[in-house]
Amino acid sequence: MKEQETTNESADFSKSVTATLGKSNEKRAVLWLIFVIALIVLLAAGAVANLLTLAFQISRIFGYVCTAAAALAVFFFMILPLVKVLKARAFITDVTAENKDLAKRKNYAALRDVATALVKYNRDDKTLKHHYIKNENLENIERALEKSNKPMLRQAMRKTFSTDVGSTANGVIFRSAGRAFLTTSVSQNDKIDALSVLLVNLSLIKQIVAIYGYRPSHLKLAKIYASVLKNTLIAYGMQNVNWFNVFGKFFTGVSKKIPFIDTLVDSTVQGTVSAFLTLLVGYKTKRYLCSDYAESEKLDPIEADGVSSADEEVRIASALAKEVRKEKGGAAKAAKEAAADPA
Repeated sequence: MKEQETTNESADFSKSVTATLGKSNEKRAVLWLIFVIALIVLLAAGAVANLLTLAFQISRIFGYVCTAAAALAVFFFMILPLVKVLKARAFITDVTAENKDLAKRKNYAALRDVATALVKYNRDDKTLKHHYIKNENLENIERALEKSNKPMLRQAMRKTFSTDVGSTANGVIFRSAGRAFLTTSVSQNDKIDALSVLLVNLSLIKQIVAIYGYRPSHLKLAKIYASVLKNTLIAYGMQNVNWFNVFGKFFTGVSKKIPFIDTLVDSTVQGTVSAFLTLLVGYKTKRYLCSDYAESEKLDPIEADGVSSADEEVRIASALAKEVRKEKGGAAKAAKEAAADPA
């Protein structure tokens, strides 16, 4: 009876550890990503349809011209950025007990691909004006690739990401924020504001992914696109707020002296909010990319059982799993001896 209880406890313990180590959320993350992208597409389609209806009311020819322009804008600034980001290489961060060894190999292969792509782009004479990695860092990466030295490649890429790549991404983020400020402050139309913020944010994500050479995981990418969706809705709703009335007490002395100050205040506030939200999306994308690379590095200091000693949670779970196997082996041995002894 005692042996049976021990066996049941071991089975329950094993089941709990396996649930922690073996369950993958990748499918759930992909479904969440598809859902968010579908919402973005529906929102963009609704805004474009509304604007085209207004264009056709002005003139039939003008409507057709706007339709062609809208189709090109949607393709180059929404569809293409989405496709390029989704097709980009990525590191495996949803590591389980079953796929940890495969994740280690694939992450190293992805790192080599990223390093090769960055070197190729920054050595190409055709892209000379857009090179952003210093020659010293390129030489370190090339040397590590030639020697197939994994620690050296890790060190070279870590330094490159924290210096040249990071500073280049910061510049792109600030320029995109400036574009968001200009478009939303000038347009003064809720549909145009929403579309401009959406397209600027999607283009920003694509550029940052191209600069780093890889994309975030599906779950983190879904969170980024959810932020883009939120920014688009905020840009759409800001047009319905009279910001001059909100901040009117600060302009009581000059409101009669400066013409159109109410419009100026509304435009400035709308542009500033859109720029700030764009900055948040850019830095969130950058932070997620850096965290994915850091998580992929945790698979490098491998112990005998293939689990990273740098990851405390996984290390503890691995120790528990070993204990389960030991207890199960002892219980099975006791059961076998009991079955062999008819007495």
